[in-house]
Amino acid sequence: MDIQKDQARSSSLYDQLIDQYKLEAHINQTAVTDLYRAFDVDENRTVAVEILLPTFNNKKQFAEQFVVKMNKVAQLKHPNIAQVYQIGLTPNNRPYVARDMIEGITLRERLIQLSQQPSPANSIYALKIVRQLAEALELAERLDLYHYYLSPETVQLKQDGTVVLVDLGIPAVENGMAAKVDLPLGDGDYVAPEQKQGKAINSRSQIYSMAVILYEILTNELPAEPVSFSQTVMQGILPRNTPLEQKRPDLSRETYNLVERGLRAQPWGRYNSIKEFLDAVNEALQSERLLIQSRGDTAVLAPPAPRRSRIGLLIPAILLIICMASAGIWALVQNANTVDSTPAAIVTDNSTPSNLLPSPTLILTSEGVAGQATATPPAVELPTLGTINIISPADATEFEAGDTANFSWTWNETLQENQQFSIYLITDNGRSLLGIVSTPTSDGTYSLQTLLPDNGSSSSEWQIVLEDLNTNRNIATSSNRQINIKPAPVTATFTPTPTETTTATATSSPTPIPQVEISVSSASLRQGPGTVYPILRYLYQGDVVAVLAKDTPAGDWYNVLLDDGSRGWLAAIAVRPIDESSMNIVGIAATLPARPTNTPTPTPTNTPTPTSTPTVVPGGGNNPQPTSVPPTNTPPPPPPPGG
Repeated sequence: MDIQKDQARSSSLYDQLIDQYKLEAHINQTAVTDLYRAFDVDENRTVAVEILLPTFNNKKQFAEQFVVKMNKVAQLKHPNIAQVYQIGLTPNNRPYVARDMIEGITLRERLIQLSQQPSPANSIYALKIVRQLAEALELAERLDLYHYYLSPETVQLKQDGTVVLVDLGIPAVENGMAAKVDLPLGDGDYVAPEQKQGKAINSRSQIYSMAVILYEILTNELPAEPVSFSQTVMQGILPRNTPLEQKRPDLSRETYNLVERGLRAQPWGRYNSIKEFLDAVNEALQSERLLIQSRGDTAVLAPPAPRRSRIGLLIPAILLIICMASAGIWALVQNANTVDSTPAAIVTDNSTPSNLLPSPTLILTSEGVAGQATATPPAVELPTLGTINIISPADATEFEAGDTANFSWTWNETLQENQQFSIYLITDNGRSLLGIVSTPTSDGTYSLQTLLPDNGSSSSEWQIVLEDLNTNRNIATSSNRQINIKPAPVTATFTPTPTETTTATATSSPTPIPQVEISVSSASLRQGPGTVYPILRYLYQGDVVAVLAKDTPAGDWYNVLLDDGSRGWLAAIAVRPIDESSMNIVGIAATLPARPTNTPTPTPTNTPTPTSTPTVVPGGGNNPQPTSVPPTNTPPPPPPPGG
């Protein structure tokens, strides 16, 4: 489609109202519209007004399709789709659309920022962007709406990280049908091959565009070309690492499969619907989270091993079928050439029970003739892999949320340098990491003492997995054990002192709850204020949580509340306040979780018994060592903040 840059804009537009919208500034010129910043005098708000260019307004069918499609967009209420407020005509009969003004940057500008960073984009961040796009397009698909110009230029990012899709209602060509297009500024790289050929656009065309965008976020490059059918077939026969695997070897297999299938040249080779694509995105997100939790860092790994060829599985089956067919033909020939003879009866020793005799087995000799029945040869004993044997806690042990649980087990092999044990809690919401152990022991017995989260239930289970950090694969897995985690009593969350009770009631006042936003690519939510506490889960850039308390007056760590009701501690350097003034009401936590102690320390045993006397009886002058007691009761300084 020939996109003409029409520079003729009526200066009188700034001197009058278009309905209730007063144009304030011209922002830019899109593919088919002029984009203005305007003020809605009726609603007292700033909006964006897009006016169809005269070039396209002169084409009646295109203008009509523009109005029809924009009316459909106005029916959509979705956080990831620009909200259309009104559709009308300017005084010179040019269709216009008033929509919400997106304060932020385009995805293209964000890609430029990512290209200037030393490390590649976080996989969780990239998948979250594409997931929001897929959720918006899945809703638009229900009204038979498709985005003909899906690219980083038509994707806006709000300041809070929300993705907003614009230009959804712009028709493809003058007659409203898909046709061969020539997009400016390299946008044609995001267009599906069938759309370039003038074929009708559908959900699979949108999937291709989203796969290109995901590939570019992850690598800061565009894919070389769509994956052809022959390449897909050869990948199954002679597998090799895809371009994404070579450029980003630190991703999960589900992410590689998602991109590879979405970039296929033939539409039927991609996902059948946006809903199916969205399910695959969610699966990749879960796999990436588990991969980051199990690896514990963001180091770039060696390229993963290629997927196993399917032809290796077919060859033994084909050879077996050929052998069986040959044996059958040979038996038919032999039966036709031999006389009918009664086989000799097998004489057995009546003194030996028949159930102890070896089972006769028919074997083929080198000539292909059935040979003498012989006993089945003894099976060769294969070496056994080490097993994880759980010692404690016992099955169905009951705990309260926040209790300290000691997990112990044995492993009859030597723990290697590139291996670690990961203890997972399995609930209806998925699998969460309780902690890891990577230090080998001399007797093969391992243990982990950790605090239990409050997201368990009577149906929760836990398991221990031995993981290989080099290949991101599981070496061994223990059996699942049930664990019952009861919610902690409500009174336990409040301090018994009257002063702190007043603070708790203050949170129920009309004052808004303080909130912070994750300002780094990923931050660990821990069970206590310090890096010595186990990691509950990971939060990612743009996530917003409520702040309940802080650990010290300086507030190096924040006790936060998540949307699902779970709590934990975040380092202050990993977040930024949504409202600085609201942080003034954040109080100091009344109680802090007990610091985990995997190994006993001699410090408590060195404290003499009289040390408790000066703390209980004030002014005790008979204490023989009044100057040495206070240092022993001073708690160690908190560890430096960190993820």
